[in-house]
Parts: sequence; structure tokens; C-alpha cells
Amino acid sequence: MKYPPFVPAHKSDEEAIKLLRKTEWSKARPYAMALLEWLQDINSPHFNPIYNYLMPYIHELGAEFCEVFRSDDNIWKTNCIYLLEKARAPLSDTNLLALLMRIATDPTPGEICDDTAQAARELAEEWNLL
Repeated sequence: MKYPPFVPAHKSDEEAIKLLRKTEWSKARPYAMALLEWLQDINSPHFNPIYNYLMPYIHELGAEFCEVFRSDDNIWKTNCIYLLEKARAPLSDTNLLALLMRIATDPTPGEICDDTAQAARELAEEWNLL
């Protein structure tokens, strides 16, 4: 899939970040998953700008967070949990809440090792789910 120029194509794609900052959410929304993929690596130069861009819209990203939580990438899950912690109120997506609770209460060995389960428990407690 070819992405618009505001979705970074590589780690040195600073022009994409400049364009993203000027892009209305309605235009970026269809590419939210492509943007979330940049949250896989906290050391990526695009991590913070994309994290900050997505933050106001996290209540609209339940389906995308579900996709991340179904993946095997525990670091990505943990990074997305930290983004969800910035929400002022719990997300209402029942599938997302079920996946979060599964990670918090019945984690895989990898989710335990990578501190994903701990992050999920803390978020579930903050959202009064536990």
C-alpha cells in the first residue's frame, strides 16, 4: 500500500513529520495504523512526534489498538498502553477492554518478560477495571 507523504517512509523522513503536523486528522485517520507502527520502537526519531500527534485522537483508535494487542510484539503493546494511559477517560471499545484485561490477568510469558502485563495491570487499575 502506498501511503501519503505525511506517513514517514523511513527513519530519516523528516519531511513527512513536518507534513503530518500540518495534516488534519480527518485526512490522517485512514492511515492511523501506519502511524501507530512507528510506535514499535521508542528509539525511532518519529516516535515522539507521532505519539504526540495521535494523543488527542486515541479515543478513536480502539480497532487499531486491538490489532496491536493481538500481535506478538510485546514492546509495541507496551508502548501503546503508555499512550492509552494519557487518555483522560477509559476507552469504551469492549474488544479493546477485553484484550487489555486478558494481558493484565492472563499474560503470555513474553508479556510478563517485557513488562507488558505490568503496564496493562496498571492501566486496568487506573481505569477501575481491576
